[in-house]
Amino acid sequence: MSNLNHIIESQQELLAGLERTARGELKVPDLKPVSGVFGVIPQRNDLFMVRVRTTGGELAVSDMRFLAGLTARTRPGYIHLSTRQNIQIHDVTPTAAAETVRECTANGLPFRGGGGDSFRNVSSSIYAGVAPDRSFDLAPFARYLTDTVFDWDEAFKLPRKLKIAFASPDDTALALRQDLGFVAAWDEDGNPGFTVYGGGGFGRNAATGIRLIDFIPPARLARATRAMVDLFSEHGDRKNRGAARIRYIAARLGDREFLKLYKQYYKALGKTKFPPVPKFPAAWNLKPTVRPVKNEQAETPDGYKRWRRFACRRSRFRNESSVMLFVPKGILSVEEFGLLAELLNEFQIPAVRLTIEQNILIPSLPSALLPEFYAALKKLPVDLTFASFRNQLNSCIGAAVCKVGILDVPPYATAAADALDEYFRKHPTKFTAARTNAIVKGVHFSGCLNSCASHQVSRFGFQGTRKKIGEALQDGFTVWENTENGPIGQENPEFIPAAELPVIIIRMLKKGGLL
Repeated sequence: MSNLNHIIESQQELLAGLERTARGELKVPDLKPVSGVFGVIPQRNDLFMVRVRTTGGELAVSDMRFLAGLTARTRPGYIHLSTRQNIQIHDVTPTAAAETVRECTANGLPFRGGGGDSFRNVSSSIYAGVAPDRSFDLAPFARYLTDTVFDWDEAFKLPRKLKIAFASPDDTALALRQDLGFVAAWDEDGNPGFTVYGGGGFGRNAATGIRLIDFIPPARLARATRAMVDLFSEHGDRKNRGAARIRYIAARLGDREFLKLYKQYYKALGKTKFPPVPKFPAAWNLKPTVRPVKNEQAETPDGYKRWRRFACRRSRFRNESSVMLFVPKGILSVEEFGLLAELLNEFQIPAVRLTIEQNILIPSLPSALLPEFYAALKKLPVDLTFASFRNQLNSCIGAAVCKVGILDVPPYATAAADALDEYFRKHPTKFTAARTNAIVKGVHFSGCLNSCASHQVSRFGFQGTRKKIGEALQDGFTVWENTENGPIGQENPEFIPAAELPVIIIRMLKKGGLL
């Protein structure tokens, strides 16, 4: 952990502001200049969304249980899994927000950055270290880098946000759409390290990252990151927020000059001492303790075989599987979150990983426990087994909550899901695991061009907008298509009226080979 006292000291203005807001001395929106950089974001309803960092998307089940207890006391509206692998707690009062910041920081989930013009949560490929391939675990490197950057004040006073990701080779696109990305690689002797990319990102004027360094050993991760922080701090546009991201520096200079500038900053740090990187195991080292199966002779639960095809895949560990929990809209009530945490603890699962599709991955679970685990899942008050497309298409939180959103897209995502359910009722033989997972991963909805639901990178990404037709504003979408499965797709600016979405999405998925 980085200097905890330094983090706590940085929070004091935020905590004082939350106390003033609770007393009615300060309005909720007026606190954003102070609170945003900590991931404490004003909502439209004059409550807060509080963003808990889950570095690399990995969350210990012990931390889940802690958050379950905390939210049971503070009683927020609901818990939302974000597309940047965070946990967002919504409808939080100022007093509860202050308690959340204090309690999380004291319990290993420190609040610094996570919003505003600062260092954001580090994303990571969810199957790294558990897939049956050569990939090594990336989550420890994400944690190391986060702890290191937490001590750099400059990383929290940037021209705009800084997003970083670690990607396995089969998920390279994740790194290419970041301000700074590290893709797992190996040198000629087989030693692990990273290829470095920078200047990517989606949203307005989306761009693909530039290859900056072919290979660095883990010991140079902090140096490569500090070079980008310093470059961004000194060359980012601090006057025009609309042109302040790193990709605008690259666009202004051109790829060659941007690469030259980055290497100057990197070279200048050659003698700087950074915290050493511990030696991490290549494979995921948080495997669950194997416990006896309770009902070895029990009949296979109804729906189990179908669920196993949809949710489970082979891991690199013998007789163990990775298991996906499909979270409706990425949203859980406080009660549902708590019950899930206790279920995971009962099965001695040490940690889970949050996905950019707003679901939860159990990296490894003994396959012998799968029938029993499925039966336990079915007893929860929320369906996590993908019984229907309803609430399973990836969507941002929508303009009803988000103050910068244009369109409240969740209801339209639901309408599209209902159309898919109806299609598969008529064509049951087409309802396969491969096709369904491809649709879930390939269809995203964002309420504006900021791409909070990563619609610009999905196979079909629907961007919410409004258009004046006659005398009235009409809800609708433009579509981003990513036919080559690259880092970022291309927008078709043709306006699709929202009322026509259910019919059009079936037509598009057929044409794209997903139906």
